[in-house]
Amino acid sequence: MSHGPAVSVLMSVHDGAPWVAEAVASVLAQTAGDLELIVIDDGSSDATPELLSRVRDARLRVVRQERTGLTRALNRALALARAELVARLDADDVALPERLARQRSFLERRPEIGLVGSAAREVDAAGVPVRVVHPPEDDAAIRRALIRANPFVHSSVTLRRALLEGAGGYDETLPVGQDYDLWMRLARVTRLANLSEVLVVRRLGARRVSIEREEDRLRAEARVRWRAVRTGAYPPWCALFALRPALALVLPRPLRRAVRAAVAGPRQ
Repeated sequence: MSHGPAVSVLMSVHDGAPWVAEAVASVLAQTAGDLELIVIDDGSSDATPELLSRVRDARLRVVRQERTGLTRALNRALALARAELVARLDADDVALPERLARQRSFLERRPEIGLVGSAAREVDAAGVPVRVVHPPEDDAAIRRALIRANPFVHSSVTLRRALLEGAGGYDETLPVGQDYDLWMRLARVTRLANLSEVLVVRRLGARRVSIEREEDRLRAEARVRWRAVRTGAYPPWCALFALRPALALVLPRPLRRAVRAAVAGPRQ
């Protein structure tokens, strides 16, 4: 009797030739191999289509389309997903071999949790380690952090597809910050968690969305936080956290980045 995969991994790529083959290989090499990998080639004009065509694995499904942007591409991948669990990986990041096995086991043991991420190792464009990011782990700590910052590494998350679909997927009015908005909406209907283990390698570089479209990200953060306060998820005084990204928009970009770096400090 045939059955579907246990996990659907969603990936969108636009001109990802330097890294996409490694990202795809890291998913297909998971110790928990009962998966499907759905890659939306979002209008690539480099060698990405050729690199993807070389992969001979029935678990990989590639859909090529005209460019729509990350948010719509992820929703298209979600619409194609067959598994009860959905995982994310960016096309320039790497999933460590035990990632899906660890998260799947955790969600099976903890049915009250609908979304789980993990710690991540950040590397520069050359692959040199920069730092390890340890997000808050338990639900209460994540909720305290959520109104102030994004407490998940998008490439590390695995979640229950029914919850993601019930929340309406990613908000296509947000070109960036779509993950942060989704976590805020999911927090209303499920508990959240992060594993302490490093399960993904996150590649930093000039083409990451948070740098390339910083103003859009700040606008999205302000909107998401204000909506959380307005709907009663957080008390009125938390509107201060919605004002912070709005105020940051008036700073010159070099000063804004310097302030952000000083506030963040080194991570171990």
